[in-house]
Amino acid sequence: MNAPSTVVRTRYSPTPRAVLPAGAPVLPGWPLLAWIYGFPLYWVTGFSLFAPIAFGSLMAAFLLLRGRLRATPGVLVWGAFLGWVVVCAVSLSGFMQAVGFFQRTVDLFAVGIAFLYYVNARERITPAKVFGGFAVIWGTVVVLGALATVFPDVRISTPLAQVLPGSLLSNELVRELVLPRLAEVQQPWGAEEPFVRPAAPFPYTNSWGMAYALLTPVMALVWTRLRRRSVRTLLAVALVGSLYPAAQTSNRGMFIALGAFLVFMCFRFLAAGMLRAGAAMAAVLAAGAIVLAWLGVFAAIAGRQEYSDTTTGRSTIYQATIERVLESPLVGWATPAMDASIGISLGTQGYAWTLMFCYGFVGLVLFLAFLARVLVASRHLRSGAAFVMQGLMVTVGVTIWFYGLAVTQCLILLLAAAVLSRASVDREEVFPRVRP
Repeated sequence: MNAPSTVVRTRYSPTPRAVLPAGAPVLPGWPLLAWIYGFPLYWVTGFSLFAPIAFGSLMAAFLLLRGRLRATPGVLVWGAFLGWVVVCAVSLSGFMQAVGFFQRTVDLFAVGIAFLYYVNARERITPAKVFGGFAVIWGTVVVLGALATVFPDVRISTPLAQVLPGSLLSNELVRELVLPRLAEVQQPWGAEEPFVRPAAPFPYTNSWGMAYALLTPVMALVWTRLRRRSVRTLLAVALVGSLYPAAQTSNRGMFIALGAFLVFMCFRFLAAGMLRAGAAMAAVLAAGAIVLAWLGVFAAIAGRQEYSDTTTGRSTIYQATIERVLESPLVGWATPAMDASIGISLGTQGYAWTLMFCYGFVGLVLFLAFLARVLVASRHLRSGAAFVMQGLMVTVGVTIWFYGLAVTQCLILLLAAAVLSRASVDREEVFPRVRP
């Protein structure tokens, strides 16, 4: 005989919904919230490498103890993707490959667990709390980006770096995480001055740009929901000020991502019959292009391209990647691999290429199917907040062809998808007005 259910009412759902069997424990919110709100602390201490496995394990334990889990749209597709990732381990051919494969797989499982945890922790974790965590990450990105333009040569010696053995510190990725630099300083041959490109709190500038492109629209959404004028003014100043470190990255992909987001928002509003909002998005897109031109961003990008033609280089890498993938089209090669003739690891110049190279065409299709499943399931949601979350899905679908997704960016993506997924089932308001 089935146990009776407890009806839970919250201000985020217009209709009551039975979400817990009687006597079942309520999932605590702190494991997921500590992961996103504690982001600056993990970075400055050097423990960002271990945060996914630590908090992923905690959330998995709570989910197992709770039992009776529910799966909203996207959960099963992501589960299928993770299953295929594990299958692709058959392509491993050495210990060091296995170490890298394990780290990437743990990260993918951790963000997937975060998705499932949010879906099942409705009583403790609201969309507003998730967006608050996004604000912490965005603020960290912007502040460190601004500092990078002033102190480009600074490296932070974290506590973890003091205790790690030299053999681990010799690994480039580990070194960049525990001895992080504020900026990438590049001076291609022939350039009169070096290009100072903000990178912290990530190892590389492109990761900074991806995080900025995903989180800035969310911060604009937060601004529309705040009621206190002083807080709205402060956030508005921060949004405008963030344009300076963003411009200093001279990062084409970041601006393409923001442009793709605004184009999607424009069409989404117009398709929903919200003509005034659609026109406003078109105006923002035009004004943004004018401001970037005025700040000299386009000229800076062109100037960097004059000395470093990354477009031609990427096309060569992509061609070589496809040729290798065709040798193992189903399970791929498990990890990126160095191509001696090019001097760059194949499967590293864009997350779509990473998926294709490491997990074959099946892995790429399953990842894209996850994005599509969440978008289709949430198509009936008709609010600006829902459109912003959908815009993030579209932005990722566009940018993964030339941008990578580190674990933080994956976490942002999976939580945005979880917000949409839960709202599509629970008729939950994606982001109500809040009082800070």
